[in-house]
Amino acid sequence: MAKKVLLVLIMVIFAAGGVFAQNSFASMAKDTITVDIGPTIAGYAVGPMGSALGDMIPGADNIADINISGFSIAAQYEHHFLKQVSVAGRVVYGGPNGTFDYKVGPASGTPKLNLTSLAGEGHVRFYPFGETFFLDGMVGYAWLSADASGTFVAGGAGSRSGSAEESSNYLKYGAKLGWRMTFGNNGGFTFEPAFGWYLGTPLGDALSKKLTTSLAKSLSVSASELSSFEKAFSAIEDFVLIGGPRLSLAFGYRF
Repeated sequence: MAKKVLLVLIMVIFAAGGVFAQNSFASMAKDTITVDIGPTIAGYAVGPMGSALGDMIPGADNIADINISGFSIAAQYEHHFLKQVSVAGRVVYGGPNGTFDYKVGPASGTPKLNLTSLAGEGHVRFYPFGETFFLDGMVGYAWLSADASGTFVAGGAGSRSGSAEESSNYLKYGAKLGWRMTFGNNGGFTFEPAFGWYLGTPLGDALSKKLTTSLAKSLSVSASELSSFEKAFSAIEDFVLIGGPRLSLAFGYRF
């Protein structure tokens, strides 16, 4: 079944070059402005997936449940400097919040999280078949802030309540495949579905480490007693908040 679906997708991609009108570089619409609602849809999908997502995240077998969702949006401006090559600038805002449950031995917790993220990204796109199917490479910067609070069982310290707020900076990079559909002879309303995978490298300490250190001070315990929290949050950080699979559903106008 999976092979049949993949075959159909490949056929659609190759056919796309002939479905929409192709123009010479001199006359083609070279600029596109889009707004991407994909991050919001993906973000709200995290909550319903709950424990299943915890099982899917590498290294997150200590996460019992994830319920993090919220509004996120992105805007992008793209310009073709060659018929098959374009560059784009993209800004992304995210404001998810929620909880996650983790448990490792005697240590456990259900911290409440309020998260804010801002990112600026530079993209280079290659359109191998003309103006429709594209390969997208990205490098960018992201700022992620978290306010965590709740009751924690930390090693032999028993149950304690605490809170902390921290932020970190990241270098982002990744790639995605997409399909730009323009409903017009040369420009007009545009829809761009795309899917890819992003990674992030902290510029300094990761948010998971900084948040763990601050929470330990709030709870009057050692950071090592919250190592299970750090491991759980780090997995969510890498797979959901900064990196991991990325869905794009962008609407806009090409001119």
